[in-house]
Amino acid sequence: MACPHVAGVAAYIKTFHSEWSPSMIQSAIMTTAWRMNATGTGVASTEFSYGAGHVDPIAALNPGLVYELDKADHIAFLCGLNYSSKTLQLIAGEAITCTGKSLPRNLNYPSMSAKLSESNSSFTVTFNRTVTNLGTPNSTYKSKIVINHGSKLKVKVSPSVLSMKSVKEKQSFIVTVSGSNLNTNLPSSANLIWSDGKHNVRSPIVVYTYSG
Repeated sequence: MACPHVAGVAAYIKTFHSEWSPSMIQSAIMTTAWRMNATGTGVASTEFSYGAGHVDPIAALNPGLVYELDKADHIAFLCGLNYSSKTLQLIAGEAITCTGKSLPRNLNYPSMSAKLSESNSSFTVTFNRTVTNLGTPNSTYKSKIVINHGSKLKVKVSPSVLSMKSVKEKQSFIVTVSGSNLNTNLPSSANLIWSDGKHNVRSPIVVYTYSG
């Protein structure tokens, strides 16, 4: 039932913010969702089971910050996945030439995940993100990292504070995640929360590896 519920929430948000793009609505739903307190074990107790969390339609109407995506972002993502020119043309409806190679994990998505090689005993991965201010002008968002139970990740955000002078202003930041000896049976995760005292903009961070 999750799909029709979320579709209904998206339609609800659109009635209040007709100018918001699909990516803005998606971001608002994801970053304002309640963090789940999963009762299962194994993978069933992780983000790969419950996603961003339990949706909160009221909070999603006023998310504070959003992660926006446009057509160019999606094309860069597909180029990073080595899609052929023919396939890209079928998807985009026009001829596409990939310039450079963008790492798929740098898609400006409200969550962050990276799959690592099993051989990596120690690792460092980075995620590039940009947020757009939909809250109030002259607002300051401070970052907070919450490491989930059992994870041994180290997470750094740079810059750790975002000062937004105007509505629709965009600012970028880099999340650096490091650690060692990942559990091959369970992903390691954390949460990045941007807060201005009124809004709490939460993004799950997941790093995983599998022996199989």
